[in-house]
Amino acid sequence: MQHSTDLYPIGTVKRRVIDYATKQFFEKGIRDVTMDSISQGLKMSKRTLYQLFSDKEQLIIACVEMGVEQARKLKDAMLTEHCDTLEIILKLVEMRLQLYSTMSERYVLDVEHYPAVKAYFEKFRDEYVAESLVFFEKCMNEGTFRADINPMIVSRSSFINNFAIAGSHDFDEFTLNDIILNTAIIQLRGCCTNKGIAVLDRFLEKYHKENHTMRKNEE
Repeated sequence: MQHSTDLYPIGTVKRRVIDYATKQFFEKGIRDVTMDSISQGLKMSKRTLYQLFSDKEQLIIACVEMGVEQARKLKDAMLTEHCDTLEIILKLVEMRLQLYSTMSERYVLDVEHYPAVKAYFEKFRDEYVAESLVFFEKCMNEGTFRADINPMIVSRSSFINNFAIAGSHDFDEFTLNDIILNTAIIQLRGCCTNKGIAVLDRFLEKYHKENHTMRKNEE
């Protein structure tokens, strides 16, 4: 899988379209955003837009690739700084929570209607599981994850469960943030040693404190 930083560098026309389209998809859902509305919002001709992206599905995939690459860059930067591996995982969870706070729930549900996008996520699953296994091994070596868990089972089930929940109407009364926070914490806590639980509890205390302060300021 090519890295989107090579494909869509900052300052290019493609990157400008991707940034704008991502914002629109998140706010309104994928189905309610058309190529026409994107071209109008960017004051760009439809011909130019279709020269950049052959159809809407290819644009959606480019937007998803951009998000994946941003997460990868954050992860690589933290690895370079020699951060604790569990802390890196929790930082990535926090990044997802920030992302979902700007995302319409319709965005997740709308993905089901685009076969090429679903196929992309299927390809990404293998990469996700492979990277997760590396992180699991590091956490085990650092003493924050239990040695008696099966990383392959946990990684695959985590990916599958996340998509099953996102595509289900059983959780409609909850925000995406609440769903991700609760499912991620349950999954991680079950993997943790006492040392890992202490790291996790510090993260939760900090996260809840910061978000309580943010909500209070908004009020």
